[in-house]
Amino acid sequence: MKKNWQHLFKMIIRWFFYLFVFLLPWQTKLIIKADASNFNEVSFYISHILLIFVLLFFLFYRATNKNYQEKAQLDWYCLAGFSFFIFLSFFFASDKILAFYKYIIIMLGLGLFYLLQEGFKRQAYGEAILEKSRVIFVFLSSIFLHVSLGIYQFLNQNAFAFKYFGLASHHPEDLGVSVIETLSGRWLRAYGGFDHPNIFGGVLAIAIILSSYLLAKKKLIRTKREITESIFLFLFYFFALLALIFSFSRSAWLALIVGLIALFIIFLVKKEKWALGRLIALLFFSAILSSLIYFSYQDLFITRVNAEGRLEEISFSERRLQLVEVGGVLKDKWFFGTGIGNYTTFLANQDLEKNGFKKADWSYQPVHNSFLLLWAESGLLALFFFLTFFVVLWRRASKEVFVWSLLLPLILLMFFDHWLLSLPFGIIFLFFILGLI
Repeated sequence: MKKNWQHLFKMIIRWFFYLFVFLLPWQTKLIIKADASNFNEVSFYISHILLIFVLLFFLFYRATNKNYQEKAQLDWYCLAGFSFFIFLSFFFASDKILAFYKYIIIMLGLGLFYLLQEGFKRQAYGEAILEKSRVIFVFLSSIFLHVSLGIYQFLNQNAFAFKYFGLASHHPEDLGVSVIETLSGRWLRAYGGFDHPNIFGGVLAIAIILSSYLLAKKKLIRTKREITESIFLFLFYFFALLALIFSFSRSAWLALIVGLIALFIIFLVKKEKWALGRLIALLFFSAILSSLIYFSYQDLFITRVNAEGRLEEISFSERRLQLVEVGGVLKDKWFFGTGIGNYTTFLANQDLEKNGFKKADWSYQPVHNSFLLLWAESGLLALFFFLTFFVVLWRRASKEVFVWSLLLPLILLMFFDHWLLSLPFGIIFLFFILGLI
């Protein structure tokens, strides 16, 4: 009887978790506290509800399975320190509701990391509750819908709205929309189903690396399922690459290049000739596809890479100003921070105190560096434990082939942008990818 219940719990955890992974990239949400800025909004996503449900079932199942005991590893001590100082920063936040919400999201992210790390262990529960390759396939299947959407958006220069999937409308003539401005006009960058092309591009960069790893590692294809999986991965890789190009996200382009180079070096050092040959073939055809797109939209690439356009100059000047702003914040709040999730609120309140008025809400943006943002919001020790966690995770999982090819792109994305720690989706996505390592 006990084995039947354990089997039932495993099935519930497994299939609801796969459903969570599929819904993770979609922005369907219930807005609890609206705000002009996404960074100050309090919302619960449908994926959050599923994750909480799966975590509760898993914790109950874990509590009833007392046959397996394991000492806490060093990475969990780092995460405990990280979460403690995140919690401590709550008391320094001016907007306590927002701080509490961001803390809950981070705890959900840690819960997801725990679920993945435990779920992949075979020795713990007789058999692995979760299968890593299947988790990745479910994730890529969901992203493929975003890929199709992103390609459509760029080619038609129109992004339609659909609230039930969390899609917002974007048109190149509208102010505030991410575009590339050239002599030929304003060109809409691909959003997919995300809030910004940089988020879309960053997710695609990681997804392409995962698909290229699975493609390169496949040796013998014997069954119909393996044939179907290989065809899907091949199509996904090149369509996702096309969508990534259309996002015109420079940080995502760089993250993908670094990730693929890391994968190439790993296969070369480990002398995995079959995987290396597959990867070289993928890179060759990727170069051909990228060249064809480049010559078709040459003026867009030149404007974006050289950063010579009016909008590009504005973007760079805003990022320079953000570095000055965060420097001022860290001068006074370097140890405890402004409070988790309260960076832009702190900037607005600071302007109100000094100048007697605040600028428009949209003008307050987090600094485009996740590490500096974490330091500014939660203090120096939160940043220390977070960075230490990265080091410990790398050392513990260094035998895994794609550790470097995932960690380096993630670090680059965090170095050049803030969404992996400033937005609910970014936080959950970050710990989802870390949990796969």
